[in-house]
Amino acid sequence: MMAALVPRPTHRRQATRARSVRMAWLSTPALVLLSACYGGDFFERLVDPDVVAAFRITNLTLIDPHFYSGDAALCVDSTSAYNQIWNDHLEAFEINPTIVLSPLDPAVETATKMQFVPATCISADTPEGKAVNCTDVDTPDADIIEVVFNNSLQGGMCGGPVMGSLNPKYDIDQFEALNIPASPCFLSALIPTLKLPLGPAFKLPLSNVQISAAYALEPEDDQQLVEGLIVGFLPTEVGSSTMLGNLNAMPFTPWTVIAGALGCQPTPADPIDDVDSVSVSHDGVWIYFNFTAERVAWSTKAMTDTPG
Repeated sequence: MMAALVPRPTHRRQATRARSVRMAWLSTPALVLLSACYGGDFFERLVDPDVVAAFRITNLTLIDPHFYSGDAALCVDSTSAYNQIWNDHLEAFEINPTIVLSPLDPAVETATKMQFVPATCISADTPEGKAVNCTDVDTPDADIIEVVFNNSLQGGMCGGPVMGSLNPKYDIDQFEALNIPASPCFLSALIPTLKLPLGPAFKLPLSNVQISAAYALEPEDDQQLVEGLIVGFLPTEVGSSTMLGNLNAMPFTPWTVIAGALGCQPTPADPIDDVDSVSVSHDGVWIYFNFTAERVAWSTKAMTDTPG
């Protein structure tokens, strides 16, 4: 089991609207920074916003289940500390999960394409300020997930939790609320498998994944995806594997930090069980991450699709 971590406050608070509606919905190797050879035209390779756009995830917050650390005598809800770990890796550009939308047009309702890419990104100084540039040039094709997505234009919402999979004990003001993106927003089709980067040497293997977010495209120089939600299922057999990799330079097995799995119980008299029985009793757990993502300059090996 991972050593006890000191909890820290969550990164941000969500609107009351998200909390009031959320229960009603159903639903690698270490990266190397780009070298100088990616200068010059790489920094100018901005694609047509009507054709394709890339958004690098800049904040990722585990909402449910919670991660615990300690032992039978001392059990601590360390979710905020774990959130700090992968957000530190994001801030340092050690992990760069990037969502590529084609086209970037909230008015196109169906048959649009999304890619989820563990990209390589750098932050560069320009006369206008900081600019983030990302590429899939060195990303193996097998690591690039491609799926269709649909937009919701007016008055709708995108995505949400699987009924009965959220722990009501986390639905309090102390914790960040689960995002339910409001239109204009998008929802991906079901992704059979996705490895979510949480550290340079750790990717969380999820199945039956859906990604949703709301568009925040004004002003044009600060475009974002907001109210983002990634939901996926972690089967017992996968989550209990000791071969998934290292998180924060230590071997990490998710099943050892989830209450009701192999994780400790914070209150034996009133135990917390985060393992879900929605489909098959104790066959795994639905995992929910909130996210935000910022528009970045995008360079791709498939230049015929994204002319520079």
